[in-house]
Amino acid sequence: MQDVLSQALSPDWKVQVAAEGAALEVEASAFFGLLVTGTISGKAGLLLARADAALIARIFVGEAPQETADFGDDQREAFEELLRQVFGLANTALKDRFDQVWIEIDRAVPVAEPSQRITLLATSDSRSSPVVFELWMSSELASSLTVADQAPSAQDAPAQHPVASDTQSQDGPADLSVLAGVEVDIMLRFGQRRLPLREIAALFSGAVIELDESVADPVEVVVGERVIARGEIISVDGCYGVRITGTSDPPAEAAAGRPQP
Repeated sequence: MQDVLSQALSPDWKVQVAAEGAALEVEASAFFGLLVTGTISGKAGLLLARADAALIARIFVGEAPQETADFGDDQREAFEELLRQVFGLANTALKDRFDQVWIEIDRAVPVAEPSQRITLLATSDSRSSPVVFELWMSSELASSLTVADQAPSAQDAPAQHPVASDTQSQDGPADLSVLAGVEVDIMLRFGQRRLPLREIAALFSGAVIELDESVADPVEVVVGERVIARGEIISVDGCYGVRITGTSDPPAEAAAGRPQP
């Protein structure tokens, strides 16, 4: 949160966890439902005063700040975009401890009594009082976090080396562990289009090529000439990423370890 506020608003923002904080009134606050999936999972929410949310949203999109401005749909969308940047950084940071974690905004998450509540104070030289954020966690997420935190992380776990078996049949599945470190190029394909050579030769700077996919269609993850998965584009730490939503089943021959024709 501190990194994003410092980059998007002004460099003097500081964010810290408060030892104790007064509970915010839900009726006078802006609530953002969150869905956490991966190694830890559950529902959460972020709460702050509507006036603070409106002020930050307007500064974020380059508008003049207004202390008494309303928090409408435009301000909510702007604030959600700011949160996506926050959670993009959080997803990357959480990988070191929990392997795979995704935090995303979900408006369907209801305002419910939290199992755990964490208060964050965001201060800036341009403000006389801090912005109070409350992070709510459901009991499911709190329990999932406790279980995952007690388990050894991927970095702490001892390396497991496969042991070859003398009784393994020559016709059995191939041991591909020796190839685990081989790097392959992965391509994200948004769509494709066939064009006559004369149209390709006539392309110029600023020309638009329409693809055979709509903006709502999932992108394809391609290795070589084969589509191995599909997903949706997300922003991760300021870079493009893809969240896998489905994988392609390998052919039966490949699963059996036999070369394909």
